[in-house]
Amino acid sequence: MGKLHYAVHAYAWTNSWSNASLDIIDRAKGLGFDLVEVPLMEIEKVDAAAIKARAAQAGMALCTSTACSEATDPTGEDAATRDAALRYLKACIQATADMGATVFTGVTYSAIGRKIEGRPGEIYWERAAGVLKDAARFAQELGVTVGIEAINRYETFLVNTGDQGLDLIARIDEPNVRLHLDAYHMNIEEQDFYHPTLKGAPQLCHFHLSESHRGTPGTGTVDWESIYRGLAEAKYEGIVGLESFESVSPAMAAATCMWRSLADSSDQLLGDGLAYLKHLEAKHYG
Repeated sequence: MGKLHYAVHAYAWTNSWSNASLDIIDRAKGLGFDLVEVPLMEIEKVDAAAIKARAAQAGMALCTSTACSEATDPTGEDAATRDAALRYLKACIQATADMGATVFTGVTYSAIGRKIEGRPGEIYWERAAGVLKDAARFAQELGVTVGIEAINRYETFLVNTGDQGLDLIARIDEPNVRLHLDAYHMNIEEQDFYHPTLKGAPQLCHFHLSESHRGTPGTGTVDWESIYRGLAEAKYEGIVGLESFESVSPAMAAATCMWRSLADSSDQLLGDGLAYLKHLEAKHYG
């Protein structure tokens, strides 16, 4: 095994996680992945015990992710919405721990797709940090790390860059809150790939290795050499993952806007992408 641990997002194969999705764990194992990233957007469908058992049987590790909704928005305008956000994040953290995973990440700080008038003032940062601080303290008791994923301007108004993610982490000020980068979003928001990767790597808990069009890594405009150079120079040895979609969950359709097929099959996209990325790891990590 290399220095990096490769995850694959379950939405590569299904548009809604349930116990009918458990075979994804075996498919991911067969393609050479180390972890499955289990989506928690539909938390009521997540059977943590069944997932844990299937992963153990397959010899696979797990991580989890989500994107907060309008009803569970840590930056919500009213206290009831922010309270609902905390309850939801705690439920996600509990499910993560119950399935034996230690990393829960994603758009944990605001409702995905939310638009506001003008640039966000201090109040939005305070709201997000306040909810996430309480969530992180709950997560500490369960041995779970909480990630902050920087995503593009069309999907959030709050954390678009690695630097903004690091700023929110500093505001939360809890030891188990970490950064989550995504090459697809970096391609839109960052000035380059190398410097944000190198700077963010010491705080990383996950890195989505997503191509500029969300298809097979190596077939778009992402500068993969710079990303792997930054990761290797920082000696990062954590989770990285493919978040590429052949079909799209209704829970993510408005954000991902996938209107065309980018490969003949999910297995082809993921298999080719994983081989390309592992080649880069061998080149840069030695």
